[in-house]
Amino acid sequence: MRRIPGSASRLRQRVPVTEAVFADSEIGPLESVIVHTPGIEIEAMTPTTLAEVLYNDIVPLGVVAEEHARLKGVLSLFAEVLELKDLLRESLSSSEVAADLVDRIVRSFGIEGRRGELLALGRDELIRLLIGGLPARRDSLARFLDPKEFDLNPLPNLYFTRDGAMVYRNSVLIGAMAHEVRQLEALLAGFIFRYHPRLRPSGLLFDGASERIAGVTLEGGDFQLLKEDLLVMGLSDRTTSGAIDLIAERIAATRDSPLRVFAVLLPSERATIHLDMIFTMVDRDRAVVYAPHILGKDRRPVVRMDVDPQGRRSIRRVDGLLEGLAEAGLALEPILCGMGDPLLEQREQWLSGTNFLAVAPGKILGYSCNPATLEALDRAGFAICGAEGFLSGRESPFTYERLVIAVDGIELARGGGGVRCMTMPVRRAPLAW
Repeated sequence: MRRIPGSASRLRQRVPVTEAVFADSEIGPLESVIVHTPGIEIEAMTPTTLAEVLYNDIVPLGVVAEEHARLKGVLSLFAEVLELKDLLRESLSSSEVAADLVDRIVRSFGIEGRRGELLALGRDELIRLLIGGLPARRDSLARFLDPKEFDLNPLPNLYFTRDGAMVYRNSVLIGAMAHEVRQLEALLAGFIFRYHPRLRPSGLLFDGASERIAGVTLEGGDFQLLKEDLLVMGLSDRTTSGAIDLIAERIAATRDSPLRVFAVLLPSERATIHLDMIFTMVDRDRAVVYAPHILGKDRRPVVRMDVDPQGRRSIRRVDGLLEGLAEAGLALEPILCGMGDPLLEQREQWLSGTNFLAVAPGKILGYSCNPATLEALDRAGFAICGAEGFLSGRESPFTYERLVIAVDGIELARGGGGVRCMTMPVRRAPLAW
């Protein structure tokens, strides 16, 4: 366990970011992040609706909320933590803005008949129904007999804020969710970035909630910006090749030099719904990986696509993700989920064992329920610490050179994601290479 001498205040000095929205890497010092504390929407799930809302099991709200509160506490040591509900409330600044949100929702979900009812609500009640679910009306025999419970389904996946929006430098991309039960999440994210007084980006490069394009679905778990000119994307059940083509072209058009994109073809498996379930960058020269898909003889196919500002493409296969990145000038040493043990790596990958959030280069947050992966990080030179000492103020995370803060999250993990999934960075300090 290596500490850095010097005061915490000096160590926290960062290059200032003038934009409200900015990111040029996965690991730049975190300045501002959006989260959503799980609430009543979690308790709307039943055993018969689990698959419909993309869950594997029912999770207990009390425990989930407690685990999430501790995660927020740790995040607040490094960054401004923004609650999604607060951002929605602050964005609903006038009746005209509220009307725009309601109009987008009723058109998108075919419930035009409920426009007046929604417009008549106060903003807190409107937000509560949008997140917790809008019960179906029972004002006719047909509707009374309809088994559908909600006209707008509850959003139990909303605490995975990563998927609804992505930041590229001072611009934003809004997700085009693969499943209808998550489409409202992207719509709400787009609304915040349009109307919040502090979070308006310089550009909205793509709005997947409004631009419904055939063959294009995109979620933030498949989007990793390693450097400002180097993007890794998962081609998955949630993100299509058409989306990668489109996003690469739109980002490249904002640049003076080519954008390099690596597309990793993920298997169609429940455990690998997104790229960050098999790969996350945790330092300038390190990444946590699920070895069978990144390093093994059966590692997933990878395609490199270079796109210039005019949209011209050069496309070719590479031997693997780490090999391709090294060729592009970014050599990453792999740290193995589950220490590469054939049994442990499967168990811990299922519990989001590669899903880490970097709050600064070499300082990361992940789950404590993956002990073999934490041991692999320890052997790679990271200090492994629980959250308690930092939350109590007994220790400072800024005295460590490389650090993993292991947060309790076994019930959060049962929702199907890790710390990266639950956080949507809106501002990082520029990363000096």
